[in-house]
Amino acid sequence: MTSGRLALAVADVNWATTESLFRELDEGAVETLALRCMDYRNGWRKGIRPWSASCRTRAAGPRRWARDVLLPPGLLKRLPALGMRPIALAVRRFWAERPDARRGLVATYPYYVRLAEAIRPDALLYYNFDDYALYWPDRADELLRQEDDLIGRSDATVCTALAQAEEFRRRVPSAATRIHHIPHGTPAAFLASGPRHRPGPAPADVTNLPRPLLGYVGSLEDRLDWPLLGAVADAFPGGSVVAIGRPPDPGAEPWRAECREVLGRPNVHVLGWRRQDELPSYYQTFDVNLIPYLVDHPFNRACSPTKIMDGMGATRPIVATAVPECRLYTHLFDVAETRSGFVEAVGRIVAAGSDDGRAAARFDHAAANTCARVAARVVATIAPA
Repeated sequence: MTSGRLALAVADVNWATTESLFRELDEGAVETLALRCMDYRNGWRKGIRPWSASCRTRAAGPRRWARDVLLPPGLLKRLPALGMRPIALAVRRFWAERPDARRGLVATYPYYVRLAEAIRPDALLYYNFDDYALYWPDRADELLRQEDDLIGRSDATVCTALAQAEEFRRRVPSAATRIHHIPHGTPAAFLASGPRHRPGPAPADVTNLPRPLLGYVGSLEDRLDWPLLGAVADAFPGGSVVAIGRPPDPGAEPWRAECREVLGRPNVHVLGWRRQDELPSYYQTFDVNLIPYLVDHPFNRACSPTKIMDGMGATRPIVATAVPECRLYTHLFDVAETRSGFVEAVGRIVAAGSDDGRAAARFDHAAANTCARVAARVVATIAPA
């Protein structure tokens, strides 16, 4: 290696937030290969076949390349030594075309420790955005072993949630100084042109809904405090609670009954799924953006909600429950300890003309923490000393 260049493969960018982060990386010395690794069934649903053009490495922008890798179902997790072979081949080819660059690898799930073993990068980064043992509870012990191994091997581990960084430092003390908390960034498309002290223009499907528009963007699932959303709807019978996300499938769990009851109320409007590029206009038009997560839900304790920085970019008021990561932003938006406190905070903002006086502060924070800037910080953790 004779240059300061870095050829950085990212396995993988299946999650939209990770894809946005590395797509917006704009460091002249860094070239990236963004890999989407999926089984045949998921590929089929997306219209991807093994012979599709996306399954060949292709230019995706300045210093950016992308490739889809299709695998038999379950291979990555059950037989990782086999599952990593086509991924390793793609990465090795990417590196071979850049012989003077440092060979970097970003691993986004614990099982990619097997990929790191196979290809032996010059620089290894573990990028963590959730407690993955909760994804696959029947394999939790194996995942935790893989994760501890990956943390120990990595030149740096970056956690989007402070709670995860603290947990990893406890579990792998030998790597504590290499574990960093770097929250999500605001995607460029989500950053408003300036502070919005008043709601922006409404998309067509909410134009005729009565205000205040109290909006939630995300999955409609068990992580939400459904009684809290019901209380918000009760407190603003003349307004509109707007939920952007797919309604859940039928099921017998108690939360599903609570969900159906809340979503069935006359002033609760479920718009369904929306593309990422459509979401900024909703965030900007809402009188208040809501993060109504259950405080004691394991996922919520370990996550950094993307709604924080997506909403911050819109600059509109936010009211959140007191999940750990939201507590870090009490100077920028309201974080309520109780359901009644949450409803009261929404009421105060609405009574003040839907302006909590912090739009400029949120804009400044989002502008200083765009995906491009955050991605540069993430990559800097594996930069040469």
